[in-house]
Amino acid sequence: MNRPTVFVTQEVMVRESNGDLRRKFDLSKAEKYGDVRVLVPHGQSLVSSVPVVRQLNEQLRDFTSDDFLLPLGDPAIMAAAAAIASRNTNGVLNVLKWDRRAGTYLNVRIDLSGKAL
Repeated sequence: MNRPTVFVTQEVMVRESNGDLRRKFDLSKAEKYGDVRVLVPHGQSLVSSVPVVRQLNEQLRDFTSDDFLLPLGDPAIMAAAAAIASRNTNGVLNVLKWDRRAGTYLNVRIDLSGKAL
């Protein structure tokens, strides 16, 4: 059986005082859920939706109900990725949410169909 994938909606970067860019969030704790894969690079936005939606459709074409979505970055990209992923899973999504108190990601299973999980 293949290991699930954690699809990170967008790479979020911050600029250091010396001008270098670094990842804003440490994604290592998300690796316990699966292989981490970033969908959209830092700096790309959904102002012109066609190219980004086309890119998301391509990258999420094999998204299954065993995979996870980790929403980071542009809210419009997060929404588009969730819509595309849920289309592939009949409305069932595993969404990773950061819990500050526990210092880890929690899986929030969302059923958009309204049926019991």
